Amino acid sequence: MNAASNAIHRVGVIGLGRMGLPMARHLLHAGFEVAGEVASYSQAVLVMVADDAQVKAVTLEPVGVLTGLGPGGVVIIASTVKPSTCRDVAAAAASRGVGVLDAPVAKGQRSAEAGDLTVFVSGEPALFQRCQPILRAFGQEIIHIDTQVGAAQVAKLANNLILWAGVAGVHEALALAERLGVSPARLRSALRHGSADSYALRELHLINLTWPDKDLAQAVEIASEAGTEAPLANWLRTLMRTLTREELRRLSGAQPGATPDTGRKQQ
Repeated sequence: MNAASNAIHRVGVIGLGRMGLPMARHLLHAGFEVAGEVASYSQAVLVMVADDAQVKAVTLEPVGVLTGLGPGGVVIIASTVKPSTCRDVAAAAASRGVGVLDAPVAKGQRSAEAGDLTVFVSGEPALFQRCQPILRAFGQEIIHIDTQVGAAQVAKLANNLILWAGVAGVHEALALAERLGVSPARLRSALRHGSADSYALRELHLINLTWPDKDLAQAVEIASEAGTEAPLANWLRTLMRTLTREELRRLSGAQPGATPDTGRKQQ
């Protein structure tokens, strides 16, 4: 089979929410035929749902996409889920001649809308190369982590853990500065030129707090499954519940009335 005949032209998207919908639009703009939740129509299906249970439901259940995709089809799991979930889907898919990549995305809704997401990917190199046109339709940085399905989810877990640790650290530093009589907004501007510069420091006024509890709970669960602990994630989970988006914006010096990125997932 030559490269042209092996090319993917039809992509189904499951999960047309605030991340999946703009990703689907970019696929359309890149020239793909796109359908929502139609596996029998598609050569590849992009899964962008909320959690592990939904990923399993839309792939493994009797009416899941694996019943509709034919041999040579591809499932791309863009949701942030456990590595074991991706491996379960990959094992079931292999028996049907269907390939699986896990490809969780980072940088949130604004980047989804702009088409410049970062995409962490794991899976067989040939399948990764075959799916490059799909991933590049909505991603700017496409990073192959490993051949083992699930490895990209480990990268996303690490990304999330570092992000929320950074947000907590920036909040505490700015709140302490305010208590000591120093303008947190001016301090934040100054720190951006020092070794404390970070995504959390620069984007503090745009970071939404919808997702940290899920992200950190997942880190704790995955660590437990691996026979270890995640003490920082445990502590952060409690701490992040005390923070509010309004407090982050106030400390950052955001102008009153400015519209935050309410869909900002991550990060």
